[in-house]
Amino acid sequence: MKSSILLRNVLPLIVTTVAFLSSFAQQRLTLKDCLGYATANNHELIVAGYNVVIANKKVTEQTGNYLPQVNATGTFDDNLALSTQLLPAEMTGGTPGTYIPVKFGTKYSVNGGLSVTQKIFDAGTLLQIKTARLNQGILKLDQQQTDLNVAYNISLSFYQSLVIQMQLEGLKSTLVSSEKSLNSIDLKFKNGMAKKVDVDKIKVSYNNTKSQLEQAKLNYAQSLNLLKYNMGMPIDSGLVLAESSASEEYEVFIRDAIGKFRIEDNIDYQLKKSNVAVMKLDRNSKRSAFYPTLSFYGNYNQNAMRQEFTFFRSGNAWYPSSGIGLKLSIPIFDGFQRTSRLSQSELGMKIARENVLTAEQSIRLEISNDEVQYKNALDNIEREMENLELAKGVYVETQQEYQQGTCSTVDVVQSESSYLVAQSTYYNKLLKLYLARIDLEKSKGSLLSFINNLK
Repeated sequence: MKSSILLRNVLPLIVTTVAFLSSFAQQRLTLKDCLGYATANNHELIVAGYNVVIANKKVTEQTGNYLPQVNATGTFDDNLALSTQLLPAEMTGGTPGTYIPVKFGTKYSVNGGLSVTQKIFDAGTLLQIKTARLNQGILKLDQQQTDLNVAYNISLSFYQSLVIQMQLEGLKSTLVSSEKSLNSIDLKFKNGMAKKVDVDKIKVSYNNTKSQLEQAKLNYAQSLNLLKYNMGMPIDSGLVLAESSASEEYEVFIRDAIGKFRIEDNIDYQLKKSNVAVMKLDRNSKRSAFYPTLSFYGNYNQNAMRQEFTFFRSGNAWYPSSGIGLKLSIPIFDGFQRTSRLSQSELGMKIARENVLTAEQSIRLEISNDEVQYKNALDNIEREMENLELAKGVYVETQQEYQQGTCSTVDVVQSESSYLVAQSTYYNKLLKLYLARIDLEKSKGSLLSFINNLK
């Protein structure tokens, strides 16, 4: 039975995961694809979901404290040796001043009954229900915070991988051109039309480009592993990113970033506000300790006593008993414990309010700094894009001139070196732009909606 239940619960997840992996092996992934996979596989998100379910059950548990409590009890006694009591002998005509031993009871006895209690007024229990519901809301906020953090980490590693992937393509193209130049100069050298030093210069440039390409491949593999980890994907799984995502999404990253924001959209701020509400309920709970409690109770019992075990035979007597009542409890004095706990709770609420103000200032500072970083990245990217195009143009033209014999080896090496520097600088600035925008959207509390607007 347990195996079938486990199979029903686990099999859909296994099938979903296999389907994800199969589809991922056949297509290039966008950021949304990565987030979609993480929804079902990231362990932090799974745990956050479990915590929300636990909070829901906690509300049910606390609500149950104010519902009728019904209990059934039953006892069976086998009196192996009945207790002996001494009675005055004169009660049975004996000698005054003497006693006779008497045994009371039966060998077997059975008792069974029901008891019901119902709280009529208990302020502390009512506040526990409110607290459980508030904690339920807080855990839902925690779940949203986890969603946001996972999306943030995936976004960072995704765009880092994507930019390195773009850099790899540029380095591969440059290495092909460099190899052509190396083959050309080597052929000229063999034909006595070039010097050995010219071959060495081109080869040094070729080796440098090849080294940069190998390092970029290593960086790409490490970045993909981090992305898989953030997604909850096995490290040994295959993962290929969409080639066109960066160029298609570039326009989104450079527009509509600086604008108004609502501090209430920030989940950290919401959590700090919720903590004030928790402390307020805690204070009210401490106050409720001064209030009386009133509850109703009732019970019904059946008793039977036999010298032989004949409880299931009809016609034998059972003796019922029942009762109902009210129980009132009024706290009077506890050595000032309640007063001290109330004072501590009130101070805790004041601290929580101060934390809200601190959080608001911290969030506004973070947004301001992120806006500065984003503006700086935005200013730099246009300039670096232009430099890359210029360096590429110079490099291509120099390659052509070199093939025609109208420029020197030094010119080829210098143009290739400048082009590689321009590539590296551009991709670094592009990554900074992506990361700065992601940081800004996260601090504003709008990262998930921003991602949803991407293609």
